[in-house]
Amino acid sequence: MDYLDTRIGELTNETEEHLLRSSQPHGWLGLVRSMRQGRLAWVFWVIWIAQVALFVLAIVWGVKFFAATEVLPALKLGLSAATALIMATLIKVSLAPHIHAERILRELKRIEILVLARGNSE
Repeated sequence: MDYLDTRIGELTNETEEHLLRSSQPHGWLGLVRSMRQGRLAWVFWVIWIAQVALFVLAIVWGVKFFAATEVLPALKLGLSAATALIMATLIKVSLAPHIHAERILRELKRIEILVLARGNSE
């Protein structure tokens, strides 16, 4: 725990401690799990299916690339495999800004809960 966490612990009462415990951040895996639900879940599933399909294609084309004996088919398969792998990676990384925004929104909601609890206790 750093200084800010220690200071927050010193300044909170029982109700606020309960609110802080119940609104703890999920972490990366928890945020990804929460993206699979809700009104924009279909976007997550489309991206996830496209990423998996491109990754499988990259693996298949990569295996065929190493089995090729001619230069031209090896070149076609190698470029296709590399392109599919790069596209799968880009699609996976495209979710990172959304996850970061969700983390910031969750922290803001935590602050809002604490401010409202502090206002109601006075």
